[in-house]
Amino acid sequence: MQQAFRAHAPRRAGGIRGSGSRLKPSVACRAASSVASKAAVESAIAWATKQGAKLEKANLSTDILTDKPILVASADVQPGESLIVVPDAAWVSVPNVAKTTVGKLASSAGLEPWLQLALVLVAERFGSAKSELAGYASSLPEDLGTPLLWSEEETRALAGTQVAGTLNSYLTFFRSTFAQLQAGLFTANPAAFPPAVFTLPNFVWAVAAVRSRSHPPLEGDKIALAPLVDLVSHRRAANTKLSVRSSGLFGRGQVAVVEATRAIRKGEALGMDYAPGKLDGPVLLDYGVMDTASPKPGYSLTLTLDESDKFVDDKADIVEGAGLRPSMTYSITPDQQPGEEMMAFLRLMNIKAMDAFLLESIFRNEVSEGNEEAVCAMLAEGARAALAGYPTTLDQDLAALRSNSTPLGSRAEAALLVRLGEKESLDAVARFFEDRRATQLKRLVYYQERRLRRLGLVDDEGRTTYDNFFKDGIA
Repeated sequence: MQQAFRAHAPRRAGGIRGSGSRLKPSVACRAASSVASKAAVESAIAWATKQGAKLEKANLSTDILTDKPILVASADVQPGESLIVVPDAAWVSVPNVAKTTVGKLASSAGLEPWLQLALVLVAERFGSAKSELAGYASSLPEDLGTPLLWSEEETRALAGTQVAGTLNSYLTFFRSTFAQLQAGLFTANPAAFPPAVFTLPNFVWAVAAVRSRSHPPLEGDKIALAPLVDLVSHRRAANTKLSVRSSGLFGRGQVAVVEATRAIRKGEALGMDYAPGKLDGPVLLDYGVMDTASPKPGYSLTLTLDESDKFVDDKADIVEGAGLRPSMTYSITPDQQPGEEMMAFLRLMNIKAMDAFLLESIFRNEVSEGNEEAVCAMLAEGARAALAGYPTTLDQDLAALRSNSTPLGSRAEAALLVRLGEKESLDAVARFFEDRRATQLKRLVYYQERRLRRLGLVDDEGRTTYDNFFKDGIA
């Protein structure tokens, strides 16, 4: 279980951080370093407009807190109205990059769509042979904010976190992919892939650009970068969303549309939640941003049925019948107790011995005191072990936050907030299960008692109802 982690109410009102936490800016949501200069943004707008994109009810402004360029509503907007429209002709997409030399070769080699886009971005930004896409590639900031591009010293601040583990996996994969490309596609086509241009740093930058600039539903096999859309700031309390609509003759074309999800007043900053289902750490890693005004801290816990469990096949059938999978990932947050589904999965994982005959959907409720005890021990001890694996303690990080020792909007602050989010969540889940183990297990009603109650053999107080049978000589 500890591997799953290395993978109850908050300690006080307002969460573990309490009222002593510094105030966060309510507007700046993209890390300052990941925002292009105003001149670069104006260049990107000019290029996209030339390709047919339109800022219908949006224009460029300046964030009063960060002095960085942002998009705001140019007029009062009603829900459903379009603010930005980008035709597919202006997208950095597989069909469009296939018109370039590098894109054609990448497509012919059968590379995945995201990889085709990344290689074309390298060529257009760093190479000498330019296409129309060079205008977009050159407008992107060199520093995209994502930890993929942080220095070694900066990434040390993430030590022990799930983000650091995922980051290392990403970098290992990208290095391996680049080595394969060098040995194959690059070597076979040296004129199209000159070594001085197609370097590992340039490749990682391009991959980070593709990841941080692509948003649902333009992802997966349909991945595309829609210029202007990536200028909308990340905000959890979003006022816009991205959709794709059919366009042109017989609806054969497509347009990416940023539309209002609520009424927006003229001059109000436009915001879009880049990843509604993700916690702050993964969003920082993928997009290089963090919304400190509406944080979503947490820890991702993956629970997997034990392959060595002699009942694993039966348990797998049960979870499949319940619409689940043998391996499930749940988000643990500081201010929410574990959900019913997670508790049910934990009970099923820990069913054994005398409880094994209960291998059916009753695991959604308390099975037995022994089963519930095992669940509490697994989560409490696993969370405490995970907390012990960080280089710093929760209290040390809280002290650092309250001391204002990290500049607002800096990478050091982002790393600190990621660490705190994970640790607060682990601490909260550990305390929840420790309290449950110490005070509630004797009070719970388990399967056997529920069954007896339904048969009328036990009353609501847990007393048997068949003692009178013997007294009256009935039995």
